[in-house]
Amino acid sequence: MSKEIRNLGIVLCLVLVASFLIYKFVVQSEAVPVNTQAQAPASSVIPMVSNVNTAHSFSYGPADAKVTVVEFFDPECESCAKVAPYIKNEMKYFEGRVRWIFRYMPYHFNSRTAIKVLEAARKQNLFLEVQNILFEKQSIWGEQRVSTEKQILEIIAGVKGVDVERIKKDMNDPEFEKIIILDEADGQRAGVKGTPTFFVNGVILEQLDLENLLKRINQQL
Repeated sequence: MSKEIRNLGIVLCLVLVASFLIYKFVVQSEAVPVNTQAQAPASSVIPMVSNVNTAHSFSYGPADAKVTVVEFFDPECESCAKVAPYIKNEMKYFEGRVRWIFRYMPYHFNSRTAIKVLEAARKQNLFLEVQNILFEKQSIWGEQRVSTEKQILEIIAGVKGVDVERIKKDMNDPEFEKIIILDEADGQRAGVKGTPTFFVNGVILEQLDLENLLKRINQQL
């Protein structure tokens, strides 16, 4: 009798172990981890990015590059200014292999003025130079609730070869406001909620993580 009870106990133990293993397998199968960075929502793809020959946006790098990085930025944004030197270095490092496109998302009082100055400078092939000095001198003209157009123009006068009088004239081009409006609309549709926001081959970088940006670029090359 005791032998039968012992055998029954062994059988019950085996059944419990088997049940536990089946339960664990089912739970793990249902709880599949999601890689949120690798699977960006469909809305994060900007139509303009798929067409790297975007006529209205300043770009740097070959049109046939395997990787296109789009940055939505605000020239009056402090975070954009802090990130700018890093981006400048990466543009040199990936020279000839990556295309960089700069688009606008103005959030501050004097952002639109600075953007129009940038677009006017682009006509003189000085976009990056003016962008750099605006970031470097941002503390002088930024974060104010009054117009700082005068200060902006005085600052960019320090850029070698710039024609400030021509800038004053060209910055009033009504096409520049259309560019800003288009970028704002595309950015909002793509999920841009702050600046800077980056897209690598159309996929949004959900958080500002420069190491992750570099990783994403290398993965696509």
